[in-house]
Parts: sequence; C-alpha cells; structure tokens
Amino acid sequence: MRDAAEQAMPCASLRRRTPSRIARWSWIKTCRAILLSTLGWHAALVLALSPPDMLLFDASLGEARSFTVESAADRGWTIRSVAPTQAIFEQTLVGSEDQGILTIEQLLRIFAEFREESTGVRVYLRAQEVDWPETDEERMTDVTDRYRDNLMRALASLRAKWDAQREGDGIAPPAGTRDPGRVVSAAPLRSGASGVWSYAAEHYAISRGCELTDRPTQLMASGPDWERHGVFCADGTQVGVECRHGDCTSSR
Repeated sequence: MRDAAEQAMPCASLRRRTPSRIARWSWIKTCRAILLSTLGWHAALVLALSPPDMLLFDASLGEARSFTVESAADRGWTIRSVAPTQAIFEQTLVGSEDQGILTIEQLLRIFAEFREESTGVRVYLRAQEVDWPETDEERMTDVTDRYRDNLMRALASLRAKWDAQREGDGIAPPAGTRDPGRVVSAAPLRSGASGVWSYAAEHYAISRGCELTDRPTQLMASGPDWERHGVFCADGTQVGVECRHGDCTSSR
C-alpha cells in the first residue's frame, strides 16, 4: 500500500502542476497572437506610409529629373524648386482674385524624389496640402495616402511617356493602363510560358498593343534578378520584354 501511495505521489504532483502549466501555455499563445497581429499591423502600416514610386529604366539622375519636371510643367504645375535629387511642384486648390491680386487659400504641393538604382532611377511622389501658404496661419498636412491613386496614375503616365521616348516609336500605352510595368489586363494569359516573370512580360506586351497568340512566351535570357522574354503577337511580330523583380520594359 505504501509503495502504491509513493508511486501515486508524482502523478498527483503532476496533476497539481498541470493547471499552472495550462495557464502559462495559454498566456504564451495569447502573447504570440498579439505579437503576430502587431507585426501584421506594422507591416501594413509601413506599406501604407511608403510613398508611391515608379522605376524609369535606363534613366540617369539628370534625365529622370528633367523629364519629370518637364512633364509636370506641361500639365500646368508651377515648379517651385529643383534640386539634384528632388523637385517640388505646386497647384492652387482654393483661391480668390480681387483687383488682379490672387489670394491663395489652399494649394497642393508635390514632392518628387529621385533615387539611382542599377537599372535606372526610381521616382517617389509625396503630396502635401498647404493652407494659407506664406502667411502666419500657414498649415501643412501630408495627404500622400489620400492622393495615392492619383499619384500612381501620374507615375504610370510618366513611365509610359518615358518608355515611348526611350523606344523612339512615339507610341504610349493605351489609355486606362494603371501601371505599364505591372499591368493587370482582362485579356487571358496562357499557361506554358517559362520564367518567373513571364506573365508580367505578357501583361506588359498587352499594354503595348500586342494580342497574344497560343504560342508560349519564350525566355531568351535570365540572371539572378532579371529575365528577357520574347512575347509573340497575333500580327506576327515579337515583343522583346525585360523584367527585373516584376518591373518590365521593352528590351533592346
């Protein structure tokens, strides 16, 4: 009887510890869930706070800056300042004129930043609303997230014009293309194409007016972070497309 009691004691002790272990494990799982939720929220916040951007392939810093400034001026923006890696544009949102004197109550200010990469220059856009500019009541508000879609459309247009100039054909992508480098099209894509970014290459070819055939896209060459594809079109032509990390442009 004594031996049986002694053998039962560890089990009893284990049972006494079990509730605390369960509570501790429940606490660990709760903390883990909170941590994962926080990390997910933080990642989403970082993405939301990142300014819209677009890569201009093969552009030098000076070319990208001049091209962006000229495009903004052509669209009626006032060029406030130009620096080596930044340009600032403005446009009046609310204003009134009295006896030939314009009083600006609110304006939209766009900051274009230029960063060199191995394949070109990436252009970032941020937006800021300025109430009662250059007065004692001046107030500035970052509105990049509110204008995100507009900024992305502006960058897509800039990229399309740059690609057209770069190719020397003077043909821009069809209207409505959201992003010539990452086009989402209703046209069906085909299976059988090879390469990590073959579908991105086909999307880009579609944005340039190519009607796909049943012939699979051909992977012409590739490297650690790039691929060169040949996309076959219904009119018998072949579009050369180079993609780097999903950003695509016409290959030379």
